[in-house]
Amino acid sequence: MELCTRMVKQLLLKEVEKGNQENLVLSPLSIDVVLNMVAAGSRGRTLEKMLSLLGSKNIDEINSQALEMMAVATGDQYLNNGDDEPVLCLVNGAWFDQRCTLKPSYKEDVLEGVYGSEAKMVDFVTRGNEVVDEINSWAEAASRGLIKNFLQPGSLSRETAIILANGLYFKGKWEHDLKFDANLTKNRPFYLLNGDTVSVPFMTSRKRYRRCRSFDGFKVLQIPYQSKSKRFSMYFFLPDEQDGLQNLIDKLISNSEYSHEYSCLSERELVEFWIPRFKFSYNLDVSLTMKEMGMPFPVMENPEDFAEMVEIPKGLPFFRSSMIQKAFIEVDEKGTVATAVTMFGAEGCCMSLPKRTSFVADHPFMFIIMEDRSKLVIFTGAVLDPSKGK
Repeated sequence: MELCTRMVKQLLLKEVEKGNQENLVLSPLSIDVVLNMVAAGSRGRTLEKMLSLLGSKNIDEINSQALEMMAVATGDQYLNNGDDEPVLCLVNGAWFDQRCTLKPSYKEDVLEGVYGSEAKMVDFVTRGNEVVDEINSWAEAASRGLIKNFLQPGSLSRETAIILANGLYFKGKWEHDLKFDANLTKNRPFYLLNGDTVSVPFMTSRKRYRRCRSFDGFKVLQIPYQSKSKRFSMYFFLPDEQDGLQNLIDKLISNSEYSHEYSCLSERELVEFWIPRFKFSYNLDVSLTMKEMGMPFPVMENPEDFAEMVEIPKGLPFFRSSMIQKAFIEVDEKGTVATAVTMFGAEGCCMSLPKRTSFVADHPFMFIIMEDRSKLVIFTGAVLDPSKGK
């Protein structure tokens, strides 16, 4: 998880350095789940690269970590019962070309035993577009209809042998006494990195005491979600300077202690408190991004390296592996809805604050959604222009 979180932060920094005004949202958890699925079926040089990439010692450690990640999900039982418990649903999918022979141990012990996923044998050669439709339907269902047409017709070649995927859906209502008052929402200026301003709806509430802490050059605000068991929160990282997002991200990358300290916040009275509403989606080529950052995405140099997963017949042209993710987030007065689909193809003691401060997120900022007990980062991103939507 630390690897994926670092990759996301580095991507954000690169986008800011380019002067990009595009909002970003990614799911490190979803990326991590798919990488673990790949590693669990690898051996040889590919396995060595995957273990190095994930910071794991062996397959047993990877499967143990995957079980812990899957255990954080609350499941479908919370979706339609009116409960205020946050919803976090993880679903996994696996499609193999019918020319391949799936290894029973990977199917039963890994896909079914660890990831709760069914293995489907399909025909990528003559029914490629039908498989695209099937995968798109799966992704749309996993995202509760928020991510459509994940793959385009013709995007799967005749040489495709394996597709592994994760779908993640999160929905949470703000904690009862910390929710926003829609009657107080009003338009205010948001200052962009290029010096321009846009007018967007900002949310606030009558409750001025919030969990907040000041660091060197930025503030962190925590808003928990209603919960009876698991503890999910959204953290807002606001630079002190209007153009300070790049410096903030750089500090978060180079100073790992922040990742442990930002969840230790004191309740303080805020003189002013405003957060913009936002809603947007983001598409990421994970494999390309990793390569651009000097973190080469594992390429299967030998079909035998996947022998722990499938037997790929001789004569099948080998392919370059890749990974993509599509994510969506909406934050409003009621709470948060966020989803991501990721597909692979063949974070001490609290410091004190002054008693009164402010938190007005009227310029670019970062955010993280995390399960506080496990420190599992579910989503992270940056709001550069909240007027830009889906």
